[in-house]
Amino acid sequence: MSEFEGLTQDRIESNKQTILELLRKTSRPGMDRLLDWIENKSDFFIAPASTKYHLACEGGLAEHSMNVYRLLAGKVSSGLLDLPDDTVIITALLHDLCKVNFYVRETKNVKEGTKMGPYGKPVANWVEKEVWAINDTLPIGHGEKSCYLIQSYIRLKEEEFAMIRFHMGSDRNGYPDPFAEAASKYPGVVAIHTSDIESAYIVEARQ
Repeated sequence: MSEFEGLTQDRIESNKQTILELLRKTSRPGMDRLLDWIENKSDFFIAPASTKYHLACEGGLAEHSMNVYRLLAGKVSSGLLDLPDDTVIITALLHDLCKVNFYVRETKNVKEGTKMGPYGKPVANWVEKEVWAINDTLPIGHGEKSCYLIQSYIRLKEEEFAMIRFHMGSDRNGYPDPFAEAASKYPGVVAIHTSDIESAYIVEARQ
């Protein structure tokens, strides 16, 4: 999948409407203000999910969020763990809110194979290409930033905060490990972490 292609406009619009509908369904106080910010003051529905890895295309962030939602909801519906519907919706769909207004397009020279040089020998083939880059205006951490942005509008429950904060897994070597401690207290932490990596490395590898 190229950086700027991959999802149709119909798919992008469908994801947008589904996400808005699901989040409204939670009836969490402040959700209307959060959705207004997401829809009108952020690029959530057109942003990529990464610069060059999973779903590095327009609409990738929303697509990834929907994938995580389906996987997490599936774990709950199977009886693997018990989480309220609003917790599943909020954590899965908003875990990567830190990525809004985060990616920008820029032009850079990229090596694409080789070409024959002037002396008949292969040399690097450099081409000018538009790529995704990062412009982080609030560098406070990944999960931490998502929690901060969400709680600017709605109140997260303790487990929801832990799930979003640690959805990337452990970021520390040694003991004590906050991820391990949070995971032992809140099963949802493990469930969203595995849903996130399953989405990125299995589901989206096929898209």
